[in-house]
Amino acid sequence: MGHATIEWVYIGVVIAVLAYVGADSWNVERLLDHAPAEAKVVKVTGQQWFWTFEHEDGTREVGELHLTKGVPYRFEVTSKDVIHSFNMPDFVTMIDAVPGRINTVWMAPDQTGEYLIQCREYCGFSHYQMRATLVVEEGSAEAGVTPAAAEMTPSKGATATAG
Repeated sequence: MGHATIEWVYIGVVIAVLAYVGADSWNVERLLDHAPAEAKVVKVTGQQWFWTFEHEDGTREVGELHLTKGVPYRFEVTSKDVIHSFNMPDFVTMIDAVPGRINTVWMAPDQTGEYLIQCREYCGFSHYQMRATLVVEEGSAEAGVTPAAAEMTPSKGATATAG
């Protein structure tokens, strides 16, 4: 067995390892990018200098978002004016809000409590005040209804979307 044979075996092993790592990475990325089919949709709109949220049932919230623990949510994020960045640092979730474009990100909160939502893209004079509160509450995971959402009613002109 000469040097050429050993080199070809080495090259084959390296290519096999790289192919395995690449395939596994592709699979992980695919799982992270696609929200579960049962995920509830929350439309997020950034504008100078606050966040608005609209749930599937038409319920709208400004500056505060109520979610249920254990329920997956898909956020459809856009902006009305300039580029913002929707960030929930405690859940390691961040995506840009771009005017005229809808970007999506998903998560399933696993802890109850109050958390920070902030803009991570400089968007103008009062950028530092562009914050909101994420409230994760216990609730019926099957029904997907939070205690706070059950008390709220859709605002005028809001329409429920087909889920």
